[in-house]
Amino acid sequence: MLFELKLALKYFRTGRKSLARFTALVAVVGIAAGVASLIIAQAITRGFSQEMQDKILGNTAHVSVFQNDGAEISDWEKIKEDLEEIKNVKEVSATTYESAIISSKDTVNYAVLKVVSNQREQPTTDISLGERLAEKINLNTGDEAEIITLENQSEPKRTRVRIGGTFQTGIYEYDLTWIQVSPEDFMLLKGQSDFAPAVLNVSVEDIYKADETAKEIRAQLGESYNVVDWQEANQPLFAALSLERKVALAIISLIIFIAALNITTTLALLVGERRLDIAVLRTCGAQAKNLIFAFLFEGLFLGCLGIFFGVAFGLLGCFAGNYYKIISLSAEVYSLSYIPLRPNLTDILLIVFIAFLLCLSATVYPAFKASRVKPLENLRTQ
Repeated sequence: MLFELKLALKYFRTGRKSLARFTALVAVVGIAAGVASLIIAQAITRGFSQEMQDKILGNTAHVSVFQNDGAEISDWEKIKEDLEEIKNVKEVSATTYESAIISSKDTVNYAVLKVVSNQREQPTTDISLGERLAEKINLNTGDEAEIITLENQSEPKRTRVRIGGTFQTGIYEYDLTWIQVSPEDFMLLKGQSDFAPAVLNVSVEDIYKADETAKEIRAQLGESYNVVDWQEANQPLFAALSLERKVALAIISLIIFIAALNITTTLALLVGERRLDIAVLRTCGAQAKNLIFAFLFEGLFLGCLGIFFGVAFGLLGCFAGNYYKIISLSAEVYSLSYIPLRPNLTDILLIVFIAFLLCLSATVYPAFKASRVKPLENLRTQ
């Protein structure tokens, strides 16, 4: 094998005719562009998926527990204590989501009241608005507004409130509709004497074992309760992102394969150029496998050169994209205003492996063609 490698290195460093040099350059540039594009595409998809996951998990429950009919959970305090005894459960909090309308001097907008726990001892009429909602209805901290809720699903109840502040979740839909209130404030808005949540939010230690925890909760509470973990609740979104990653991998791999075909063209030209060299080598005792491996190595040198530059430019593109925040999106359409590029070592190794296999397959035909060159016929023609 050392002989074939030395021969390949010697030929690789030898000056070539213009056409072979041009096709070799095209092969290296094409492979580098394909590998870099694939790394950047995978980094964008993974970044979007991870960003969405972080935003969703930061603002919604890992596991949600609610009754099948959506009614309030009257014995929620006892259920909360029981759930906190389950392995992997970190915390259980009570909440409720209630449709409402918020009215300012300028406009009226739909909103969702979300109950969040706090340390207040006394109820107030201070509420916290999502940042986008506050901008849309032109409300600032300290301003007054009116919250309209439905009492018994028929009679509207109006309550004057004060804007105590704003918050930002990073997800456009939440920031545009959510109003955070404490349980005491919620009772004041609804005119109730006791707070009974409709949902119990369960936080877990290991988010990737949330489905197992949901099964335990489901078995403990029985069929009257619906238990949904974060993966199940967002399965269509993450399934679509996973499919997008696979499709991008398949399509750009075809582009790399097309670029790798230039290696086939280069080696085929070199076989024609080196017929006399091949004939001399065969006459001196070189076997067919020696020639096959020599041309395979030479083709792989071109492929590895393209892969190296592709990985380098791909990582550089990811760094530049994050530094300058190139990928800015419309939050109204994509929920996120910015997507970070997150290259992953596993993805990069998979891309390198695929590109290497494609380059190897592109060298097979010309290598075997070189091994079938007949030495006597070529020496006779010289």
